[in-house]
Amino acid sequence: MPAAIVLSAWLQYAADGKPHARAVVDHAACPSASADGHALPMQRRAGQADGFTDAVCDAPVPAAAKRVRVGERELPAPAHDPKRIVVLGDTGCRLAGPLSSQACDDPAAWPFPLIARAVAAAHPDLIVHVGDYLYRESACPPLVKCAGSPHGDDAPAWFADFLTPAAPLFASAPLVLARGNHEECDRNGTGWFRYFDPHPSTACANETVPYAADFGDLRLVVFDSAVAEDRVPVAGHDAVYRPQFARVRELAQGARTAWFVTHRPPYTNEDERTAMDGALDRFGAVLAGHLHFFAALNVAPPLPPLIVNGEGGTALGPNLAPFLRFATGDVKVVGEVFGSARFGFAVYTREGAGWTISLRDADGSERNRCTLAERTVRC
Repeated sequence: MPAAIVLSAWLQYAADGKPHARAVVDHAACPSASADGHALPMQRRAGQADGFTDAVCDAPVPAAAKRVRVGERELPAPAHDPKRIVVLGDTGCRLAGPLSSQACDDPAAWPFPLIARAVAAAHPDLIVHVGDYLYRESACPPLVKCAGSPHGDDAPAWFADFLTPAAPLFASAPLVLARGNHEECDRNGTGWFRYFDPHPSTACANETVPYAADFGDLRLVVFDSAVAEDRVPVAGHDAVYRPQFARVRELAQGARTAWFVTHRPPYTNEDERTAMDGALDRFGAVLAGHLHFFAALNVAPPLPPLIVNGEGGTALGPNLAPFLRFATGDVKVVGEVFGSARFGFAVYTREGAGWTISLRDADGSERNRCTLAERTVRC
């Protein structure tokens, strides 16, 4: 059998907290891989299936590796003490009928490919994606500049919406990936678990176990909120999310600084908010997406500030950040709420004991700046 052709490859942090090399190949055989010249045996994660003519391979990578290769591709090395972290989310091109579709072929209407190149040009040490990768859920409607676009939970749509345009991200830094509601099992869960879920199993599940990854004195705790209900608590979810938040509390222990990474903002989400029970009290910040704008707000201690990074390419919503204080239930918002609704991403740069957050437009130019320090965000 000829050597596998690598269609896409990246380095991501898995649920064991360790860096893993992932590769998508054109047939069942996994490609050769190495770390600092030593062979890495890749294991097949997923074979060919309906809608997916590729295969997916995975291999844990030594944390101290300096040079990682998969086939002929060189991947970024694992992150250790990142000084510059890019955070983005909600990146896919929405195809949802004639009144709710983006012109996926128009960079002004769907700028994620441009954003991915701008992220790479920012030279991050780590990239955090807060969820929602695939929005091409129906056929391109007439008169919209997306003719012939693939759609649905299959390989062509995943390549069109994320795997192909995200190539500059994959080449520039390792990834921490959170699952969004668009990756629910009844939407695009098959592709998510096949390609990107950090857990070993590829069987779609409504909830997965929280996990943590350490980067020097910064710990990221990733929480799967894909099916958490925004407005009305779902019967039975309390029994699911309370033990999950208990696990979150455990994962934060011993960390000098911990950030809670999820998709749905927990303070505006009924399922999460009713189950938190002090689990976030040790965290320095909450990073989320789901809302298609940028927002930064502080809440009454001991809860940490919330930063929403939802401007990555999906059709923007209006800047409703000032109204978030009315959607947080018994979580009290303190001070002003900053918001911005323009396509782009955020660069978090370490400054002493805190971080500067540079809000970038799709071309990488800075439009605003915030600071995150001492469990407070200011913009």
